[in-house]
Amino acid sequence: MSPNQLPDDAGERITPVAHQPPTSAASRPTAASAERPFFWIAVALIVLLLCLVILWLPSQLNQREPLRQVADAAPQQKDEVSADKPEAEAAPAPGAADTEAVLAKRQTAQRIADALQLRRAELEKLAVERWAPADYQQVQVNAERASNYFANREFEAAATYWGKALEQSNTLLGQVEAVLKATIVEGYQALEKLNSEAAVKAFDLALAIHPENAMARSGMQRARNLPQILTLMSAAENHEREDQLDQAMMLYREVLRLDPQSKAAREGVVRVGEAMQDWEFRITLSTAQQALASGDYSAAEREFRKADKLKPKDPAVREGLAELKAARLQQRIAALKTSAEQAVDKENWSKAVADYRQVIELDSTLEFAKAGLQRSSERFELDQRLQALMDAPERLYSKDVLASAWYTLQDARKIDNPGPRLQSQMEAVDRAIALARQPITVQLSSDRLTDVVVYRVGEMGNFEQKTLRLTPGDYTVVGRREGYRDVRKILRVRPDKGAVSLDIRCTDKI
Repeated sequence: MSPNQLPDDAGERITPVAHQPPTSAASRPTAASAERPFFWIAVALIVLLLCLVILWLPSQLNQREPLRQVADAAPQQKDEVSADKPEAEAAPAPGAADTEAVLAKRQTAQRIADALQLRRAELEKLAVERWAPADYQQVQVNAERASNYFANREFEAAATYWGKALEQSNTLLGQVEAVLKATIVEGYQALEKLNSEAAVKAFDLALAIHPENAMARSGMQRARNLPQILTLMSAAENHEREDQLDQAMMLYREVLRLDPQSKAAREGVVRVGEAMQDWEFRITLSTAQQALASGDYSAAEREFRKADKLKPKDPAVREGLAELKAARLQQRIAALKTSAEQAVDKENWSKAVADYRQVIELDSTLEFAKAGLQRSSERFELDQRLQALMDAPERLYSKDVLASAWYTLQDARKIDNPGPRLQSQMEAVDRAIALARQPITVQLSSDRLTDVVVYRVGEMGNFEQKTLRLTPGDYTVVGRREGYRDVRKILRVRPDKGAVSLDIRCTDKI
């Protein structure tokens, strides 16, 4: 290829230097000068190759889509290019320096075009034409203008418009995260409003921008399930209105299975759960009240406790438990009263006293318990005194005890309608008193030498035989004699043994 055959956009043409042939034999070159034309030819070829490498070959290797559009756009838009061309750019002038400047502008424009192409590829991968069609259209317009300038070798203008397009592309790339977030929010807002179509549209755009976004994928799944969910929700709400709570709960839970984030379904589950709990509470409370009314206090307490777990501190439960406590108290008091009355009838005064005391501990305001306790205590004390005399009648041999027993017997006789036990006690004590008062014959014998003293009776002197009439009891008999040791004996006089004899004399010399 000759220098005259270089492409127009490869730079300025280079004209080779002409060689003058020798004019005479005298001027015939030497061996060295004979090689000079070949040297210049070689230089010309090297310059040609450099021009090809520097100007034409790079444009063929680096040209992208903007250059492919040049051939089609240049003829039709030449006038437009001329109109939009910045005034600062002037037509390239011939010369090596101008060629290098043009080449630098061309390379600058090409680098911007390459960067723009990468940005546009990123934006198109992010579905920019769906969320910023007008802004991206402006990017395309500026890129197309730049391509036209480049085709007309107006590289500075081409770089300017490609730069604008690149700046716009970078701006759009900076908006991607915000657009994605806003689109996802829009989708979830549509889900909250139960707008399936709007939700699908929003999440479809979000997935076009970021196919692996978890929130967008989840939202899309929810949006696609929304028609089925709306059908289930409608059926669940109908069952809920008709108090078919089991069916409503089942459908709300099915909705949550399809869409775990469904606020309406979660609220439905809570609402129906509360309604079911309220229904169970009412049934349990009614059962407890019926058991309370029938006197089945164990069942009543069990049901009241169950109701309290369903609705802690509910006023109706607290009132029911208070009524149960009062009923049990009355039941206990009634049982103790019955027990006390039965003890009184049986003259079991210790039991009656214990029962009445328990009643007063439960309710100190009950008059029947106070009166019963006083009466029972008095009878219990009387019963104890009479029984003690019956158990140890020998105590009556004491004058003090005998006098006290007589008064006790008088107290017993003052009681109206004495029961069998008291009547028996009075008869027994009366007999014991009579026996204790009845004298018994006592025969004392001695040696006429011993002085005898019977304590509580008197001095008997010395005698051989002496007869006394003594009431039952223990008597101390003492014998004294000059030069002999004293003798002391106990004389036991008992009503059931008849006459008593005792010999007393001093026989032990000192």
